[in-house]
Amino acid sequence: METVRRPSVELWEEIIKNCEHATFFHSPIWTKVLEKTYPHYSNATVSFTFNTGNRAIFPLVAEHSKGIIFKKAKHKSMALGVYGGMLAERRLTREETGSIFEYLTSTDIKDLKVVENPLENYDFPENFVAKSLFTHIVSLNADFEQLRKRFSRGQKSNIKQAEKKGITVRLANSLEDFEQYYAIYQETIKRWGESVGTTYPWRLFLNLFETRSHDIKLWLAEKQGKIVAGVLTLYCNYTILYWHGCSLKEYFDHYPNNLLHMEIIKDGSARGYRSYDLNPSGGHQGVVKFKESFSAKRVDFKAYHWKKH
Repeated sequence: METVRRPSVELWEEIIKNCEHATFFHSPIWTKVLEKTYPHYSNATVSFTFNTGNRAIFPLVAEHSKGIIFKKAKHKSMALGVYGGMLAERRLTREETGSIFEYLTSTDIKDLKVVENPLENYDFPENFVAKSLFTHIVSLNADFEQLRKRFSRGQKSNIKQAEKKGITVRLANSLEDFEQYYAIYQETIKRWGESVGTTYPWRLFLNLFETRSHDIKLWLAEKQGKIVAGVLTLYCNYTILYWHGCSLKEYFDHYPNNLLHMEIIKDGSARGYRSYDLNPSGGHQGVVKFKESFSAKRVDFKAYHWKKH
């Protein structure tokens, strides 16, 4: 087995391109954005080439912090609690995954957190402590009219209300669009108060915008030209990820989020995507119910933590 630390972007992208279950979070673009946004993160990705010719990538960042005596680093796949773990051009064998874990746990890595990919699971060693999680995924395995029929009655009604009340949807195409979206996000944070959990700085959204990547799309809902809600989606191969969303409280009764997700599903099915991952719901049953109204199905996966003793 040949290993390369911090492989070239070209090799990384080649492997990702050949893995049907890859997500945007596994891409070099995401890691570059993280490094640019958060100075304490650095790329620590490793590639593996096996004797069979199979190639794998383990996207990884090191989070640096100053200890009392020396600098410490925690490794994450992937940072910000998003999907990571290994990907390969062909399904990895038990021997191949064993070799990957043996390598990772025998290097200078002392603390490793991995959030597995819900679309492709592998067995982790017993000394990795597991935590159960779940997401909701909409299958895009039909044309849009068939997909729409799967929506709940209430969801169909809410979408009609959004259209009736003049909500329209478009893609962001300027920095100003991103700035207005972030302003709505700031209002949302104030509304949520202490229950908000993780928050993201403006520079993260700015850096995503500045990639100019076609795989990063900010969908905006408007009422008479005013942006009232938005959803940021990330694309890779056959998968669409709903990563971030927010809306103005005074337009909740216009159901802009409902129309946004419908348009994303419609666009994705037309362009050949196979799944729309709505991401974990943070334990909020109301959010789960909303996602299931689009016929999203629960998919279980795990997060793992390993420490060198």
